[in-house]
Parts: sequence; structure tokens; C-alpha cells
Amino acid sequence: MQNSRHPNTAIRSILALSLVVLGACSDSGNDALSGGNAALAAYADPGIGPWQTVPRDQLIAECGLDPDILDEIDQSAPYSYAVVRYGKLCHEFYHPDDPGPDEQFNNFSATKTLAATLVGRTVLLSENLPRPLRDTDRVDSWISDITFNPDALVAHVLAMLGFNDSLAFGQRTYAYDASGQREINRLSDVLEAVIAQDPTQFSGATTTQELARRELFNRLGMDNSSWDGESFGSTWHSDLHDMARLGLLLVHNGVWNQQQLVSQEWVYKMTHPAFEDANTAYGYLTWLAASRNYYLPGLDINFQQPLADCQPDALWPQYPHTLSESTDCNYDGAYPCTQTYDVGAFAAAGAGGQLIVGHRALDLVLVTRNAGIAAFISTPWELMRRALIAHDPVYAGDEEAFCAAYGAGEYAPDLITAP
Repeated sequence: MQNSRHPNTAIRSILALSLVVLGACSDSGNDALSGGNAALAAYADPGIGPWQTVPRDQLIAECGLDPDILDEIDQSAPYSYAVVRYGKLCHEFYHPDDPGPDEQFNNFSATKTLAATLVGRTVLLSENLPRPLRDTDRVDSWISDITFNPDALVAHVLAMLGFNDSLAFGQRTYAYDASGQREINRLSDVLEAVIAQDPTQFSGATTTQELARRELFNRLGMDNSSWDGESFGSTWHSDLHDMARLGLLLVHNGVWNQQQLVSQEWVYKMTHPAFEDANTAYGYLTWLAASRNYYLPGLDINFQQPLADCQPDALWPQYPHTLSESTDCNYDGAYPCTQTYDVGAFAAAGAGGQLIVGHRALDLVLVTRNAGIAAFISTPWELMRRALIAHDPVYAGDEEAFCAAYGAGEYAPDLITAP
């Protein structure tokens, strides 16, 4: 079988056009409740305190990053970005055309991944309620007057399939719900119906906005974020630091400050294909690295080549799985459906290049601001990875060998195994 992971330049050209639709999203056993769990201590993060930037002279020792290479990258970097590794803020650069680091920006469709995380938090917090929320619930069992398929489950809506006339295997198609007006925004009403059973279980919140503030922003120390909670398609405003906190929560399997805020199972569903027959590059409101049979936002084009090089695809270890009836990864035998390490790259992506990119195998989070309309999962990784590869413990300075192993899912030097 072919193992190429080289990017297809035609895909990148089309991607520049397709990501314009992201702009449609505009401003218009519960460890979480315990005092912490020592078994989760391997997941390092800043807690609710501020990020402490690693000093330049400690970048190699603490982050495995070459400071001279980062300086060189910053001299020509066309956008603002930040690098978090091992739970530490290792490096950040702000482009002269951008406002200062403390300014809030609209993250546009990166809001979708925030929203999926909040749904997962609600699932965990509702476990002991009379009616716990599940992704297998019919949406119309929680709210009425829905305008999409009445048989749609929460999972179908999170995977942007709920609009289909048929939800049967092989008959459902993927179409990007950019603004959220088609279906995903109704999940805010679902969350509020769940909360109404017992608001005290949700820190006294009664609205999705309050829930996000109390159960995500406050717990993650996201002090420079705001979101109306009604639009699952947009309206989350923040700085790069808060974007990185959300990314680190997901890279760390839902663990923050030694608490399981979102279940590992839920994060796994977010960061792996939900329904391979519809889109191999989409989980629960989150984009994934993929090599075949995937769709990009706003385009009715089935792509047949790897989305980019030097990044592992998001694949399930066995098939069928969860609600998907697919018997394989839907790569038609052109690329492998198995990997040594289950470490597919994932991203939240908003219009104009507002990105949160996660690499679990490297304990790495990359965030960008205004990286451009063609920016996607691989964009910040391609920008900075040579600073990391320069000090890799196995492939130091050998980018070709590193990418061959890492891109095939055969190398995961910093993977934290679940406790």
C-alpha cells in the first residue's frame, strides 16, 4: 500500500477557497467534582494561574525547541502564533500588524470545537441526573420544533449530518454548517434543557453562556474569553493564551489541573472521525488529519490525497466503532488503516486562520492568529517544526526521517498514556 504523506498542491489551492466559508461564522466516577487525582499528575498545565513563558535559555531543556531557529522563524513569520509543549508556554510571536497579545479576537469557527467541549462537559456533569445527556440521544427528545431530520441524534448534529433526509450508513452526506443556523446552534437549547433538571449540578448556571463561563473558562483559567453561548458556529472571542488552554485540555485527554473536566472517551470522539462514510476528516465539531475521502468546508469535493505531510491521520484502532457502521477507515486500501500509535493530529479552525492545533504524540499545542484563508491543520506545524526536530531524541535534525515515522503514526515520543 502507498505510504506517501506529501501534500497535494491542488488541495492547498482549493483549501484557500473553501476556508472562506468559515467567515460565515461572524459576530451576527467524576474526577471533575473531586479535589483532584494524583493519577492525572502526568498532565502538566498552568491550572487557573497565568501562563509563565519558558525563558529563552531554557527552551531546549524544558521544551525541546531550538531558540535560534525560532528567532529565525519569527523574522519572517507572516502571522502571530504561540507554542505550548509539555504544558508550558514555550514561545510566542506577535506580528506587527496584529494588536497586542492581550487583545481579544473573534475565533470564528474555532468556536465549534469549544462548543463540542462544553457538550462533553455537560455529558460528564449530568451522569447522575434523572436524564443524563448522551450523544446517542435524539435531539427531539430534549427540544421540540427542530427543522432537521427528527431522527437525528446528538452525534449526527455534532458531525454535521443531522440535515440529511436519511441517516443510514452510506446515504448520509457531509455539509458544513458554517453559521450554525441549520442545526448545530440548537445544541445550545439542548444543554439548557439538561441544565434545567438541576442547575446546582452545573455551578448554578441556567444558560449555555453561564455554563461555558463557570465550567470551562473559570476552570481552565481562560480569563480573556467571552462567548454568547447561543452560536455554536462563532462568537467566541479570546487571546492566543486562552486558545492554547482549550487545545491543551484536548491534547491532555480532557484533564486540567489534575481533574477530568471532560471524559477521555468524549475527547476521543471529538478528535477521531465520527462517521467515516460521510467525512474522514471530521469528528465532533473538530477537524482531523486525513488522507482520503474527506471533505473541506463549503466544498462538495471528495479529496483523495493526504491533506498534508508530516502529520499522523486520525484513525480508530478498530471498526466498526461507536455509532459508525464503517468496517474500515474508508481509505479504499490506498493508505493504511492502522498505526502503531493512535495520535492523529486535530484542529479547531476559524476564518482567516484562527487555529488551535493538537499533536498528542508530541505533547504539543500550536495556536495562530490571522494565519490566512488557506491556513489549516498543518500550517503552524510546517512553520515551526524544524525547531522541534532539531532536538528530537531520535531524529535530531533529520526532518525527512522524522516525518516518515511521525506522519505514519509510528513515532510518539511524548505520548501520555491514560491513567
